[in-house]
Order: sequence, then C-alpha cells, then structure tokens
Amino acid sequence: MLSVESVDIPPRVRARLEASSAFVDNVTEFAREDLVGFRRPLAAAFALTAPIVLAMVYDTFGLTPTFKLASCYSIVAVAGLYLVGRNMWPELVAQFEARTEEKRRAVADLKCGFSELSFLVLSRPPYFIAHKFGVLVFVDAGDFRTLFLSIANDGTDPRWRLYKSGELSRRIWRWLRLPVSRELVRFRTEGTKVKARGSAPMIKSIDAWEAINLAIGEPIDGAIIHRPFEDVVDAVQALLD
Repeated sequence: MLSVESVDIPPRVRARLEASSAFVDNVTEFAREDLVGFRRPLAAAFALTAPIVLAMVYDTFGLTPTFKLASCYSIVAVAGLYLVGRNMWPELVAQFEARTEEKRRAVADLKCGFSELSFLVLSRPPYFIAHKFGVLVFVDAGDFRTLFLSIANDGTDPRWRLYKSGELSRRIWRWLRLPVSRELVRFRTEGTKVKARGSAPMIKSIDAWEAINLAIGEPIDGAIIHRPFEDVVDAVQALLD
C-alpha cells in the first residue's frame, strides 16, 4: 500500500534550490562572468596581472612605453576573446540553457513550498523490465493502482544501485520528491525481501518500447497508473511475447 504526505522541504535542499533560483538569466552576462571569472584561470590571470604590469612599466619607464604595452595587451585580449569565445560559445550556451532550466524548476519547487514523502509496503514482488538505458519498474500500490518507476543506468539515479544489488526487493520503500520538478531527493528500502519474480525481460526494440509506453498511458517516473497491478503486468507481458 502506498501513502503520500506533504512535508517541509529539507533545509539543505531548500538552500540548493535558492542558490539555483538566483542564477542570472542573461547569456551575455553569464559568458562574461565565465570568461573573466576564476572558472577560466588563464583569462582570470590575464585580467589580474595586466594592471599590475602596466603600473610597474609606468613607474619605471613613463607614459609612452606604458601606452604601447597597453595597446599590445588590448590586441592580445581582443584576439584571445575572439579565438577562445568562438570555441567555447556552444559549450557556454549549453551550460546556460541547462542552468536556466534548473533555475525554472527550482523557482517552481520553492513556490510550491513543500515536498512529497512517500511510504510503500510491498504486498508482492515488483515487476522489472530491463532496457538499454536502465529498467522500468511496476509496483502494486494498492487500491487498484500501480506505481511506475523509470530508473536510469547513467550513474545519476541512486535507485539503479539498489536495483542491481537486489535492494528493491525489500518490503518497505521510503522516498522524497519535489512536487513540481519531480526530482528524487532521497530513496531507501528496508525490511525483509519479497520473493523475486525471476530475471527481468528485456525490451530489445524501439517498437516494443513505444508499444509498452503507449499501453500504460505514457507515464513519467513516479506516476500512478490507475489500473490493477496484475492487469498492467499482463498487458506488458503480452507486448513482450
């Protein structure tokens, strides 16, 4: 049986969300900060040492040599900005877009103001389906409902380690999510293990993937399918056969 309650966002998570929500959403300013800030050590070193060198030259040799050296610095700086910027611009744009999306999710989660704490007691073993990028999980959530999880094997999802170690077969699951972004903050299992169903079948083609996804209503990770568990499993198994 699955139960969900609203709880306060943990302080550490709230602090991270607030930091993400403060991100500048101007790509030009982001690029400037990235170039002259300490994220680009060579550019930062150039920006810090140039005034010192010019001051030393002025103090030793006077205005004219200082002006000539400043002109050389300007030419080098402009050329460096052009050459480096041309190569790093696509990378900066990709980083900016990722940070902007992170900010959008953070603002939405903070505005919502709470997180979702879920507690599940397994009444029967989960049904796993493996695929190239991870595993799909179907769990009996009680009241003629089925919990759907999509676990990635890219190293970013903590549930993948639990799946590989067999810990997802334990009877009690607890996890915490942010309500808007659906970010998984915490996930753990405990208790005795339920008997496994056997090795997980493999989705071998994109056609089978699309058929299964359509048959279960194209749910996202953590969604509730409002159909009995056995009906969902039978429907999926029929598409795999």
